[in-house]
Amino acid sequence: MRTLHLLVLAGAAGLAMAAQAQNTIYGYAIGNWRNGPTVEITPLFRTTEMFTTPQLIAWVREQWPKEFTDTTDIDVQRFATTEEGMESRTTLMRKYGARKLPVHAIDAAGLPRTPDVPAAAPPVTGAPR
Repeated sequence: MRTLHLLVLAGAAGLAMAAQAQNTIYGYAIGNWRNGPTVEITPLFRTTEMFTTPQLIAWVREQWPKEFTDTTDIDVQRFATTEEGMESRTTLMRKYGARKLPVHAIDAAGLPRTPDVPAAAPPVTGAPR
């Protein structure tokens, strides 16, 4: 009986750890992507599958406040490898160039990365429960 309990407990612990283990992915954010005036593109950054799009957008706004504070349209693209991400970023810059929209591609010395865990969501106030 004790062995059965230990096996169930070990299995539950294993599942909990597996659920928390997140794969590394790469991404970049695009701001003012619909109509400009200047399209902002972040460098490729490292993150995990744990982050949602709103969490990544909040992180991008913190990392590059000058470029993304007043940005209206923001989207995040995600990729399995750095090669896929860099190819997509380069292609996107060319496409905006063909549309005659100015593009500001932000450069970084290294590969920026998000924190290991997303910031806690602020409490919702005034919402019905």
